[in-house]
Amino acid sequence: MRYFLLSFVLFFVGNILFAQHTFVPLDADAERLIQRYEIRTGTSRNSLFTDIRPYNRANLAEMTRLFRNSSLQKSHIDDFNVDYLLSENIPWSEINPEDSKKAIFGNFYKSKANLYQVNEPGFNLFINPGFLLEAGKSDLNEKPLYTNTRAIEIRGDIGNKVGFYTFISENQMRIADHERQFVNSWKTYPGAHLIKSFKDGGIDFFQARGYITFSPLKEISFQFGQDRNFIGNGMRSLLLSGFATDYPFLKINTKIWRLNYMNLFAKLTDRYGSITGTNITRPHPVKYLAMHYLSIDLFDKLNVGLFESVTFHDNNGNGRGFDFSYLNPIIFYRSVEHQLGDPDKMMVGLNMSYLPVKNLQLYGQFMLNEFRINDLLDNNGHNANKFGYQAGAKYIDVAGITNLDLQVEYNRVRPYSYAHYAVSGDYAVNSYSHFNQPLAHPLGANFSEFALRLDSQPLKKLRIGLVLINANYGADSSGSNWGGNIFLDYRTIEQELGNFVGQGVKTNLLITEAWASYQLLHNLFVDIDFRYRDLKSDLPKRKSKNLYFGSALRLNLTRKSWNY
Repeated sequence: MRYFLLSFVLFFVGNILFAQHTFVPLDADAERLIQRYEIRTGTSRNSLFTDIRPYNRANLAEMTRLFRNSSLQKSHIDDFNVDYLLSENIPWSEINPEDSKKAIFGNFYKSKANLYQVNEPGFNLFINPGFLLEAGKSDLNEKPLYTNTRAIEIRGDIGNKVGFYTFISENQMRIADHERQFVNSWKTYPGAHLIKSFKDGGIDFFQARGYITFSPLKEISFQFGQDRNFIGNGMRSLLLSGFATDYPFLKINTKIWRLNYMNLFAKLTDRYGSITGTNITRPHPVKYLAMHYLSIDLFDKLNVGLFESVTFHDNNGNGRGFDFSYLNPIIFYRSVEHQLGDPDKMMVGLNMSYLPVKNLQLYGQFMLNEFRINDLLDNNGHNANKFGYQAGAKYIDVAGITNLDLQVEYNRVRPYSYAHYAVSGDYAVNSYSHFNQPLAHPLGANFSEFALRLDSQPLKKLRIGLVLINANYGADSSGSNWGGNIFLDYRTIEQELGNFVGQGVKTNLLITEAWASYQLLHNLFVDIDFRYRDLKSDLPKRKSKNLYFGSALRLNLTRKSWNY
């Protein structure tokens, strides 16, 4: 943590700070709406770079106002959504901060979005509770599944110079069969840290996220704390996704002209000293992540992002710590890693989005761990050719039907991508992961996947959705390593040549979700969910089918889904 504290002191103390603000939580409804507005306006040149999430509230509010004031034809549902976004982002929305018709007891819900708020010239404070109460029935569980989450969110700014945010939740769940298998395999739950057993076969975990933000220059902002980040325009990301749980980080964001340059330095955790989870070390093994991402609006309709990252380990606590060689904010990490003797996990990538015609966005990613050009040209399936790609499209107002949106996406990653060498024993500390959870795609590597999402808002307060995911991947039998498990030592490969996507135990995964969500009051939703998960495998004992039907009541939290 020394590099975090050093950077904090150097840049915070002695500088005149500029206006600062917090971020919309990752996967919030506001993200979908603002991405939709970017497509409708037909240009990627705006106050947001939508390939980098979560989104800054002030920039999101500015883009919402631009859409509201544009000459584009808007439906009554568009007007409702604009009002929703502006209410969500007080005081940056430049609307009356007390937009409720009538406050409760004179002090609560002065605005539609916030239980309690303070809006003074030198201080803004917003306090909101959250909960998710969900129950349903699954074919593979005798007892009902449930989720019981209670949360609180506190955010604000001091003197319009320093922003602060914290989120705390307590969670008890009885989870689906495939989620329980994930827990049994990795001793962790996606999005969680330490989990404990709970009565009647459930799990219990506590979450706490928080950060501060500040800007020594108008064009440069800092975020220091613990949260998640996402790079890309798709449902998935092959570069950095929000699947893994939160982690401590320092993010430096520089936005000038048509450029947005992000530096991310993070401390990651490999909780266990063995992939079987039998050896638990304390303190947990540590590794670090350093990342550069440059997002460029080349033209009004074309955005290109250049990505590079390095993960490096702490030699199992033997003293390497954070390598200051990687603190340079503009150097190419590959050259640094060569100087250090090639000990670390390098990755480069490309992200692109293009708005070719009205209401359509094309996007994609390319991820590269390693390649051998001669073997690639020979098409001999060499294990060292480790890369993946994504291709997708978003089509809004399909066939002229207002607020009916379609998204299709294809992802493909070669075997052994994201994996690395073991530092000791059989544990690959330098894999692209955090707390036994992938930092990119939930399936790891050695897969191809097709995903489709339909999203409709037929009424102002009603949303209906359909998600279809079909993946083919190669799994391991006992003691084998066919390249899908990113936590295995890359040196234990089955073969040098002849590798292909899907090798190993042939597996097909089909996930279907249909849901409806009605907003009773601002950010208070009633959900109805239908989920179906069908896993087919060449090993009969791994086959499973799971049908789930449930309902939920939630406040200020996102809908829970199955996506792996």
